[in-house]
Amino acid sequence: MSSIDEIRDARIKKLDLLRSRGVNPYPAESNREISLKEAKDNFDNLEKSKEIKWIAGRIMSIRGQGAIVFITLNDGTDSFQGLLKKDVLGDDKFDFFSEVVDIGDFIEIQGNFFTTKRGEKTLEAKDWRMLGKSLRPLPEKWHGLQDVEERFRKRYLDILMNPEIKDIFIKKEKFWDATRNFLKKENFLEVETPTLEVTTGGAEARPFKTHHNDFDIDLYMRISVGELWQKRLLAAGFPRVFEIGRVYRNEGSSPEHTQEFTSMEFYAGYMDYKEGMEFTERMIKEVVKETFDTLKFETHGHTVDISPQWERISYVDTIKKMLGIDVLTATEKEMMKKLDELKVKYEGKNKERLTDSLWKHCRKQIVGPAWLVDAPKLVSALSKEKPENPLLTERVQLILAGAECTNGYSELNDPIDQNERFEVQRKLIEGGDEEAMMPDNEFVEMLEYGMPPAFGFAYGDRLFTFLLDKPLRETQLFPLMRPEVKEKKKENKKGMMVVAVLNKEAKLKPWQELNTIAHLNAAFGARVGREDLFMRDTIISKDNHQIKLNIKNAIMIKTALSGKVLREVLNKAKELELEVDEFTREMIETTNDKKVIEITASKNFKDIEYLGVLIYGPKDVVEDLTSDFKLY
Repeated sequence: MSSIDEIRDARIKKLDLLRSRGVNPYPAESNREISLKEAKDNFDNLEKSKEIKWIAGRIMSIRGQGAIVFITLNDGTDSFQGLLKKDVLGDDKFDFFSEVVDIGDFIEIQGNFFTTKRGEKTLEAKDWRMLGKSLRPLPEKWHGLQDVEERFRKRYLDILMNPEIKDIFIKKEKFWDATRNFLKKENFLEVETPTLEVTTGGAEARPFKTHHNDFDIDLYMRISVGELWQKRLLAAGFPRVFEIGRVYRNEGSSPEHTQEFTSMEFYAGYMDYKEGMEFTERMIKEVVKETFDTLKFETHGHTVDISPQWERISYVDTIKKMLGIDVLTATEKEMMKKLDELKVKYEGKNKERLTDSLWKHCRKQIVGPAWLVDAPKLVSALSKEKPENPLLTERVQLILAGAECTNGYSELNDPIDQNERFEVQRKLIEGGDEEAMMPDNEFVEMLEYGMPPAFGFAYGDRLFTFLLDKPLRETQLFPLMRPEVKEKKKENKKGMMVVAVLNKEAKLKPWQELNTIAHLNAAFGARVGREDLFMRDTIISKDNHQIKLNIKNAIMIKTALSGKVLREVLNKAKELELEVDEFTREMIETTNDKKVIEITASKNFKDIEYLGVLIYGPKDVVEDLTSDFKLY
């Protein structure tokens, strides 16, 4: 098989041949008269009228030999077959096509429409023209972009070769269009608020920091969709406002978290959280139905039906029921003890962070859909307190498949109360909490002028991804990636580690376990390469015998209880951009790679039986990821 460089060199020669014949391989104009979707939709009329039309697109396949060639074009709207015949085009045009055209090129063809004997809608070309010569080959359907990192780096190829990936973004547009249309129908005004802020507000998250050269001040990229700005608009006399926009949070990556994502926030004057729950439940059901044409989903290992009325569960009571601890009365010491018992890692030792860590542990066990209500005041800095219990707030969050997918509350409009809560946040910041909310004195000043009672609500890409059962990163067109060269240099400075994990549920025989580990290590060594694994090639004994040195990284073997658990950790490792190697049942049962490819292509990911995986990366990251697995 030719290398990429050899293929590119051959195509550059074809490019030169085009130019030597006076053909511009990259013209600005096209003669296209109809899209390929229009050609399919109006085919009967086009065939009957024998109209001659120009169609265009990228060549996805070329087949045939001798004097007849069939091609498949794709223009983004649909695919369509073209037929080129030597006796119709003439010797020169037909031979020139064969000399200079490759799969991946953009061309246009002119001709009339007919149906082949096999019933295929086709255009018989009477002329053709180059629109864009490709210099690199497209990935093959089964051998192409299989590596997750490579797919994200070359997202244009990923979308081109995988219709299901393209469909994600078509659905995503429907999701946000349906959201926008619903709110406008309910008399909300769409607004735009600043993305650069002097102080961040509306959420608790670590922000990205930048500098304004003209003003010579440090600024932050927003961590919410203009919450404090939108509330100012309520004070200005707008009764209902909303914004859909990008949000930036300088936090870690996971299947549910990225540093940049789209979110929606609305604020409705004269509405409280009880009315808000009814309103947003109706809103979400309508948006979801319009986007997915169903209200039932398989997501994160759960079956979720959002069509019935959603139950309501209490934040404090849920933790008390699951863990036997009351977060309102427990001390920090008691909470840390409980977290240690649960083997839950937590950041920060203040009561706010400890409460949040206990809740997150419980949340993972709730399938939903359920409205989480009565969140403690300590973790809800902008929400009204409940009149009957000032330690709790009028806050609501939708829980789906173990995650919070929305956030809403009766907005705090008491300036004295708001200022006191900002002071609590200020002390948290002074104590080193990087995610505490920055106090905003100008916002408090606005409240002193008066703001109506209101309900605020938000959801973002996470809700969409949970319904789709995809990692958040998979639903972003161009997720942020580390530069390849810099990433490698950075990793080489860290202590690295290898962990191979066997699937205990697979009930492997001893030879199968050894075979799995051997294949995983061989694949790992081949992919990572000699340079990164060896400090030196050999060591020398006292009597001058050379001994080949082992790799410099620790290798551990662990076991997972099930294939499902193995797939979950595999997905997380890929999300963290760690090096992973995989070994499935098909790989041990046959050495025929083509057969492995065919069988794998016939199965869904959840149906593939993993015998083992290998994960390689920074020692602290790999250790944390595989901490729940037992040593072999």
